[in-house]
Amino acid sequence: MSLKKKFISGFSWQALNVLTQVILQLIFIALLARLISPEAFGVMAIALVVVGFIEIFSQIGIGPALIQRKDLEDEHISAAFYISISLGISFTLLLYFLAPWIAQLYEHPPLINVLRVIGLSFLISSIAIVPKSLIIKEMAFKKLFIAAFFAMMIGNIFIGLGLAFMGFDLWSYVYALLAQNVIMTIAYWFFHPIKLKASFSKAHALQMIAYGGGSTLFNVFNYAATKIDTLIVGMNKVDAPADFGADQVSDNAARWENTGLYDRSVYLMSLPITVLGKLSDSVMFSGLAMLQDDRARLHRAVLSAIYHIALLVIPGSVLLIFFTREFVVLFLGEQYEAAVPIVKILFISVAFRSLIKIGDSIVRALKTRYLYIASGIKALFFVFVALGTYFGLKFGLQGVAWGLVIAVFIQFIMMGKFSLGILALHPSRAIKKLVPGIITALLLALFSWGILAFLDATIKDLLLVRIIIALVLNALLLFLSAWFFPFFFKQGKDNVLQSIAQKIPIAALKKRWIKNS
Repeated sequence: MSLKKKFISGFSWQALNVLTQVILQLIFIALLARLISPEAFGVMAIALVVVGFIEIFSQIGIGPALIQRKDLEDEHISAAFYISISLGISFTLLLYFLAPWIAQLYEHPPLINVLRVIGLSFLISSIAIVPKSLIIKEMAFKKLFIAAFFAMMIGNIFIGLGLAFMGFDLWSYVYALLAQNVIMTIAYWFFHPIKLKASFSKAHALQMIAYGGGSTLFNVFNYAATKIDTLIVGMNKVDAPADFGADQVSDNAARWENTGLYDRSVYLMSLPITVLGKLSDSVMFSGLAMLQDDRARLHRAVLSAIYHIALLVIPGSVLLIFFTREFVVLFLGEQYEAAVPIVKILFISVAFRSLIKIGDSIVRALKTRYLYIASGIKALFFVFVALGTYFGLKFGLQGVAWGLVIAVFIQFIMMGKFSLGILALHPSRAIKKLVPGIITALLLALFSWGILAFLDATIKDLLLVRIIIALVLNALLLFLSAWFFPFFFKQGKDNVLQSIAQKIPIAALKKRWIKNS
């Protein structure tokens, strides 16, 4: 199979994989939010931040090192596995002993057992990382799709929701997470069994660690920057919205409910980014790594990615901003309606964060030294998020959201300039690729304004119906625009909306009308 066909096949399967995961996760969270308390979400928010941060160190970039390396040998694979297992055991024990201190920091003793149990994921992940990375390197994303589908169905839907119905509250979330990881690990080894050597050379191990160290540093600052706001909110008492019921509970419970409220707001904002992030971390990263020595093909791949992502996420952000209340209440329930203004602000950052993912893939796929420079940009982003959260707290959770949006925009400028610079790609070429997405977003803003006014006057309470009507009308008006004014959406040889518009049934009417006239 040619590289182009492999890339298209891999992208298709991974897109299906990510979309399926998002849908199943939305179903899981939507139902779980109605079965467990907001306080449980707050506790899990802190636990997952801690575990996710430590997990970056527990893998030291072994997975990306396997994917990025062109001359991969059996000794590299064995070295990667033994290093991963050693680190997995070490960090599982580390979190076991750190758990009481972390729980004391947040003045919440139940965190101890939660952290200790979730900490087993370090060991589970260490067993899975090598076969999973080799599957990604081969771009065999159909296998990833099958593994993730069964893991989420069994782990989240059956085990997680089953335990929640039985009243396990917080622990239903914990056990669902572990079950999902165990099932995926088994599936990875089934699809890509590895023959390990009894020993490995120090040279091969150091080659893995050299790239992995840069990848770890990059991921540490990137992850820390995306979680420091939740940690700071969890450590401070913020005045909760009046309709969230904080006046009826203790200060400590109100703080955890606030953390859960903000965490769920960030979660909804991050869903589109998660989709693109998983695509860029796998398909785009592995694809660009294959092209790392071919600058002309790299340019074409990057510009095409900018065009398609901009055309998807910039208009998508507009729809999310106009219909925030519908998405929040449908996915989280009416008890989270207080999160609507917070989520609406956070949705502003979706387009910027999604485009940043392209820059992340570029620096990870090329030379190791670029990772260390990009890590400095992520470190600055971390500082800006922390400062934005700290000063934003003075204005409540909406102030925190605005601080995050500003920090994301600054990172977008820095990362865009750096990633285009290392490709020797002039910014004007990238900006041109953004134009169709911006025009589409402006049109959707105009359409959505009128549609929202119509829905408010006719259908106020049926939120699912409102979203369906909004999506259908916006899609129809957008494709009619692409039908009559295709030049608005053209950028070079790319004109996705025109191609789609010509395939819908109404396009036949246009041909008949032109013929008759």
